[in-house]
Amino acid sequence: MSDFVIHFNQLTTMLARHKSDWQRLPFTCRALPWPELAPVLEHLTESELDALEASPEQSLSLLAPYRPDLMFLQAMPVPDLNRAPDYATPRWSSGIPGRKWAQIRDFAANISAVYPILEWCAGKGHLGRLLAMEQQQPVTSLEWDPGLCHQGEALAGKLSLEHDFHCGDALAADAAALFTRQQQAVALHACGELHMRFLKHGAAAGTQALALSPCCYHLIDGQHYSPLSAAGQQQDLQLSRHDLRLPLQQQVTGGERVRRLRHTELTWRLAFDELQRELTGCDRYLPLPAFPKQLLSGDFSAFAHWACERKELTVPAMIDSDRWLMQAGQRRLLIKRIELVRHLYRYPLELWLLLDRVLFLKEQGYRVTLGTFTDLNNTPRRYLIQAHRH
Repeated sequence: MSDFVIHFNQLTTMLARHKSDWQRLPFTCRALPWPELAPVLEHLTESELDALEASPEQSLSLLAPYRPDLMFLQAMPVPDLNRAPDYATPRWSSGIPGRKWAQIRDFAANISAVYPILEWCAGKGHLGRLLAMEQQQPVTSLEWDPGLCHQGEALAGKLSLEHDFHCGDALAADAAALFTRQQQAVALHACGELHMRFLKHGAAAGTQALALSPCCYHLIDGQHYSPLSAAGQQQDLQLSRHDLRLPLQQQVTGGERVRRLRHTELTWRLAFDELQRELTGCDRYLPLPAFPKQLLSGDFSAFAHWACERKELTVPAMIDSDRWLMQAGQRRLLIKRIELVRHLYRYPLELWLLLDRVLFLKEQGYRVTLGTFTDLNNTPRRYLIQAHRH
């Protein structure tokens, strides 16, 4: 039995055992759901909670006596892979943000292509352009946005590269025809269903080499995750889209302004929830969709008007912002305490999802490696799955 299978089975057992910790909807909770954790959580101030959130190691030390399995789950590291020797920016890469350029350079440092390259969900083809130069292989980049395709073609033309764009939908059935046997296929931060199609199409075509960095696991077709591997299907954790968001709830970039916006958004969402419970007479959480962050630049009253209209609620003649914001402040601490526990399972759950993809590829006859291709301060989505046909 391979190490991948052993780790997958262990993760499945322990994640299933602790579902009541991480399969929670914090916004629906009105009290701490774990009485045994109250002594350690309820005395924490908001600044202490924020500091613990920024330091997973300290959070783990604090809660490990109550959840010994967590130490074992965190002790399944994946190896570091190659890094670029430097992040010097050539003239053609101007305009690419520094962290994005570092991700591209580090991803490319792990590719050694002896076949033509397919770049999946390419955007302007920055990765494909770098690979075309470094690997001296023709590159085909798939991108659905015609504007990005035209920009990518223009950039490749200036460098006289053999780099073509296919403007099409990666989720369309005909996208499978882009995969061939003698090929290196790459996908840097392809989201959810897009990277699952990448794996299925590549395996079906018998593509010789696949390299994938997954992102946004929750962007799938259905409401629940369908495991790719036979092992995953046998040990299905019944993951909802909400569960699949958990690994993504880690921020390593952004300054003080970003932190203030997150604080405001959490407070205002909770304040609106308190308001809507009174308006509807229903003591049940009413979720709001994602919204433009400029809504947070006004005052809560204007935000509440927008939210009421969005949820087709009668807007009150007067909104007592102070009242609702005060109630939200009390709930905000509760949410942060619950999320402090949930977030300890971000890595174990992401590793389970990664291993499901690894085992799927092994079942299709590939040799597979899993590791981190770039540093955490560049992106938390830094895992790279590489597969080669025997």
